[in-house]
Amino acid sequence: MSIADVLLFYGTERAPSMAHPELVGFHTVHLLEFFGSEMCSFVDGTSCRGYVAARLAGKIGRRAVKAGTAGRELETLGAALSFAFKEKKLVVPVPVTLPQKSAARERWLTRSEAAGLVAGALGITATAFDVETRKPVKWGRLFRPSYHVARFILIGLYSGTRHEAILKLRWGVNSSGGWIDLENDILYRRGQGERETNKRRPAVPIPENLRPHVERWRKITVMGPVEYHGRLIAKERKGFARARELAGLGEDVTPHILKHTCITWMMQRGVPIWEVAGFSGTSEKIIRSVYGHHHPEHLSAAKQRFRGR
Repeated sequence: MSIADVLLFYGTERAPSMAHPELVGFHTVHLLEFFGSEMCSFVDGTSCRGYVAARLAGKIGRRAVKAGTAGRELETLGAALSFAFKEKKLVVPVPVTLPQKSAARERWLTRSEAAGLVAGALGITATAFDVETRKPVKWGRLFRPSYHVARFILIGLYSGTRHEAILKLRWGVNSSGGWIDLENDILYRRGQGERETNKRRPAVPIPENLRPHVERWRKITVMGPVEYHGRLIAKERKGFARARELAGLGEDVTPHILKHTCITWMMQRGVPIWEVAGFSGTSEKIIRSVYGHHHPEHLSAAKQRFRGR
């Protein structure tokens, strides 16, 4: 059986029932460019590494990508091969070799950096700096404000909600995304009847720091908090990049860093790990391994081990 037939079978029989079938299509385009004319026996460690190298060099697709992107595409290939074996289209399972995963991100925003990012979204930037320290001492609004970007940032910082889920938030109950229930003080991150994915989106109480903002936004928006000219947006890219530039932050500050920052702030304040995990939709294992060192009680017993005799 050819790899092209495996991907076609997966795309028609399995993908339609998945939460994001469009991703299978995006991945398949690039996989076919490299594997399409080959049989399943072609898939091994050498060919998988060759695919990653070709994607990193920009030989497949319109531009070069990072190893993580190539890895996710190979995961789709692996899922397609496993599905074909399960459905008895293949006699033996065909393993896929994935690239080594990069280390978990440790970058998070300090309070001053977060304030600068929000200010950047509002068109505010530093206009004067201290001669010795080069730190900003005076700020002013020099650019047109992007209020929807500022709302996006605040929701991410205070609720730890993921990029896509924030953009889909509405004021009323809907099936395509979450909504904000001001009456019952609940932030629903997942649409009514929407299937849960590995990236969990639990309903949580509206954070106290966010509540006053949300009440004000409800009066000035129509569909949802992150709307532009009365319409929800698909991706928060250009506006966020401009806010980051005006705040003087590097390209390592992406929308996903807002979730990292929210979790880090909660850990620094001593919120129990199980509660942080439940609020953020992240497993306790990940919270402990990635963010555990921020908690004031992290290894506290070991720290006091040699106190006294």
